[in-house]
Amino acid sequence: MLCGLKQLDPNGGWFNHDPRTGWQIDTPSVDECQKIYLQDDLTYKNDKVIELENYIKHYGDDINKITFYTWHKGLINAYPSLNLVWYPLFLQQHWANAILHKEELLNNFNFDNKTNKFLCLNARVRPHRDIVFEMVKHNKNCISSYMHRGIKSPLKDDWEVSDYRDWHLKRTKYLRNTKNLLTVSHLYNKTSFSVVTETRVTLPFDFITEKTTQCFLALHPALFVSNKFHVQMLRDWGFDVFDDIFDHTYDTVESDQRINRLFEDNKELLKNGLLITDSLKERLYKNREHYLHNFNDILPI
Repeated sequence: MLCGLKQLDPNGGWFNHDPRTGWQIDTPSVDECQKIYLQDDLTYKNDKVIELENYIKHYGDDINKITFYTWHKGLINAYPSLNLVWYPLFLQQHWANAILHKEELLNNFNFDNKTNKFLCLNARVRPHRDIVFEMVKHNKNCISSYMHRGIKSPLKDDWEVSDYRDWHLKRTKYLRNTKNLLTVSHLYNKTSFSVVTETRVTLPFDFITEKTTQCFLALHPALFVSNKFHVQMLRDWGFDVFDDIFDHTYDTVESDQRINRLFEDNKELLKNGLLITDSLKERLYKNREHYLHNFNDILPI
């Protein structure tokens, strides 16, 4: 049984989050539970993961009796003294939901109405998204949105904040992110690549979400505003990251330089767009097939 840190309190309601002290943590006795699942958005501050530090403080020497299951493969290197296991449940759940709706996803994404424009969709407010949106909002070659800033895409039936927030109440077989991807398929189909603003950009370990993997389903090459070595991890997983098209030097530089390097090194492409050739189509189809047929074998779940 997995127990431990949950944003949803198993006793009812939601745990509270404080940016200084992190999420409240569930602390069962080691006799009751020795496996703790760490949910996604951990609090990283002053070179420490606050939630893990709180567990260390709470359990003391008994911490060695506990195995922590984490989304972040690189977190294992950051805390070598703890028993940490890479457990990317979120990625596996989204892969499984894509398989469930495979035919619909295959039918909804194509190259029929493709232009050379690029796509930059943003939802929740984050400082790095503020920076990126300022850099793309006047770019005539970009279709963009920033949902929680009240800036919708040109899509007539684009979701409202409430649609995304309350999707779980519908209790359908679609994960919220899967359904949202299908909703915006028209935008992917009329653009040739994406600038993906991932959830976090300053972590010293990986944080890969559906924002990245949905590009494989949507047949989009992408530039990623994310943590260091994000692109390298995708390479390691066997995906084509289109090194002959994009300059990925930004992937290896420090956080305070990464966004500017991405835009500076790829400025001509962002200005002029990308023509999707027949050879590129084949590579994009291969990426999608790799995701659908092999991705679950990469994940240790």
